[in-house]
Amino acid sequence: MFITIGRRVAAVVGTLGTAAALLAGASPAQAGAAAKPLSGECAKEAAAAASRGEHTVTCIRQGSPVNAAQAAQPARAGLACKAGYLSYDRHGACAVSVHTFEIIEVPSGKVLGTMSFRVAQRTALAAKGSRTWKHTINITPTSTTGAARGVIASLTMQCGRAAKSACQVTSAPGAKGISVGKTTSFPVGLKSPGSKTLTHKEVPVLTLRAAVGTPATGSLPAAATVRCDSVKAVSGAKGGCVHSGFVPTFSMSRTDSKVKEAAQHVWDAQRKLKGHPGLRGQGKPLHRTTDKKLIDKNRSKACPSSLSRPTGKSCDEYPFASTKEGGASGVYSRRMINAKQNSTAGGSKYLLKAYNDNRILDGDAFWVAIS
Repeated sequence: MFITIGRRVAAVVGTLGTAAALLAGASPAQAGAAAKPLSGECAKEAAAAASRGEHTVTCIRQGSPVNAAQAAQPARAGLACKAGYLSYDRHGACAVSVHTFEIIEVPSGKVLGTMSFRVAQRTALAAKGSRTWKHTINITPTSTTGAARGVIASLTMQCGRAAKSACQVTSAPGAKGISVGKTTSFPVGLKSPGSKTLTHKEVPVLTLRAAVGTPATGSLPAAATVRCDSVKAVSGAKGGCVHSGFVPTFSMSRTDSKVKEAAQHVWDAQRKLKGHPGLRGQGKPLHRTTDKKLIDKNRSKACPSSLSRPTGKSCDEYPFASTKEGGASGVYSRRMINAKQNSTAGGSKYLLKAYNDNRILDGDAFWVAIS
């Protein structure tokens, strides 16, 4: 939702009317037929403007809160983002909101102009090879009246306060005119400094300036939190960034000839083990561990060396040894499966690839889906 930024920023809540006239010392009759009640911060701003001898005040209000309840939905380029929702996955996010900009006469409360507009935000993260990302904001006015025509928009980005952890804006758009039926794009380049693992909460701040009235400024709905790291275990020192709040899924198929025996074992284990580990909708996600001692302990518990391995077979364990829920937890399944398939399933084209592609760090959660 929009928030107040400075003395001249206001968020309108509800409708506009005779309250403005009362705040300014005028009667409802003096306010005139076009006057509507003001409420919330806009009413305070109108009163403050009147005390300063100003004749107009501008306000921005959001039509409805942006709901992040649908965060589990992927936000790929083809996703039709829904107004009023923030959708995101590990690599991208999309938030769509609707707003109204109003210019109000002081002290009468008469509305001199309005502009309704839609804001669509997208972020695109590089999970490998770069701690930079893009945050693009598209503004589309849908209607304007009166003095709200010819509005100039500008954007800044808030991304943390601490100098050592705040993300840095590497490229930003200048002020641009916006008009009905035209989508104006405001691309912002961002960078996570250093090599430490850092999280960044992006909050775009929009300023609208009309020919009359002081500029109105407020924050747009926040995007999903970005986490950047340079952990070598997940694709090298150059690092990358993901939306760490999204829990990714590692997938295998029982019809994939390269891993079908491993996939079948996981399928069976998820349904038989207490708590259904890693099975979305029935159990809890698994959590990666990079602790070599724990990994070895998991393996020795589920698949001790004393077990006989038939020729061409190896011992497969689930939950995976590279998870905190592995054999040492006491809940596990083991099965002798094709040795090559076993190695492939945990290798660079399957489980290890999922770890790297999604920058699943030590302690990160993930689901396991078998088709």
